[in-house]
Amino acid sequence: MLTKLKSLARNTLFLYTVALPTTLSILYFGLIASPVYISESRFVVYTPSQHVSATSLSSLLGSMSGNNSSSAAYAVHDYIDSWDAMTTLDQKFNLRKVYGNHDIDLFDRFGGLVYSESSNVELLHYYRHKVGDSIDTTSGITSLRVSAYSAAEAQQLNQFLLKKSEDIVNQMNDTAHKMAVEYANKEVLETETKLQRATVALATYRNKHKVFSPPAQSALQLQMVSKLQDQLIANKGQLDAIQIHAPRNPQIPVLESNIHSLEQEIQKLSGEVTGAGESLATKDVEYERLTVNQALQQKLLEVSVASLEQARLTALKQELYLETISNPSLPDDNEEPKRGQDILATLLVSLIVWGILTIVIAGVREHHDR
Repeated sequence: MLTKLKSLARNTLFLYTVALPTTLSILYFGLIASPVYISESRFVVYTPSQHVSATSLSSLLGSMSGNNSSSAAYAVHDYIDSWDAMTTLDQKFNLRKVYGNHDIDLFDRFGGLVYSESSNVELLHYYRHKVGDSIDTTSGITSLRVSAYSAAEAQQLNQFLLKKSEDIVNQMNDTAHKMAVEYANKEVLETETKLQRATVALATYRNKHKVFSPPAQSALQLQMVSKLQDQLIANKGQLDAIQIHAPRNPQIPVLESNIHSLEQEIQKLSGEVTGAGESLATKDVEYERLTVNQALQQKLLEVSVASLEQARLTALKQELYLETISNPSLPDDNEEPKRGQDILATLLVSLIVWGILTIVIAGVREHHDR
């Protein structure tokens, strides 16, 4: 009688730990579970210094590590996993309709038994369960996988997320370009304004004081003074000679008048160059200051423009691009559930549990019998 009870207990244990779970697994995976279609795409984020082509893709992938493109790839990864990506996708495709369709089995659909709540927080958890991406740290390739209960919907969701990933990369480029170029461009505008002011100040000074270039004008007038002085010396020499040899020569008054006129003209021209008041020497101080300031602002503008061009070149070299390696696939068959594997896995786990419980119960009974 005791042997029969032990046999019945073992059979009951086998029934509940092996037969029943395996039967339920056959019913669910064989008849109830909805087919799941997975669309996959692959892309890589790179900079212009990394040339992408069919023949050079391997060299690109070999040089991905250690640059800002890897950081951008992780930024895209974080976006795909984010609340913003989920809400944007929901606004476009209505995820509650895509994943909450009543044709989907009750255990796996959104709003079913497992995901019974319909809040956005629960939708985010469900979204992360259906959408995922992984980055190969060696090659830098990102694989984006989207699961849905329709092949077309899986592909459409994948295409949309891939496009949004490109938008994120472009937004990062815009921000980086603005940060790199904005300051240099501001410096150019400020220097241009200063140069304009310096040019206007110099022009105003020239018009006000009726002077174009004091140094040049001074040199010209000094040349004229030198010529007048030569004439003055010649006239004085001629006058001295006539006074010695012909004291009553009628040319003497003419020469004296010429000498007097030359002396006055020399004094006038010399005063315009080196005298006080409105002389060229006095004007030259302020003129030189204005000229030096204009030349300095011109040089600063050239430097600022060169810095701006360098900033733009640097920004272009650091600009990021998202290159699609494989477009979102349109699966022609479901990948999940793997019905045979899942049923077999359930059977194996059930047998392991049954074996462990059998050993434990046998040990307890043996201890009790003692």
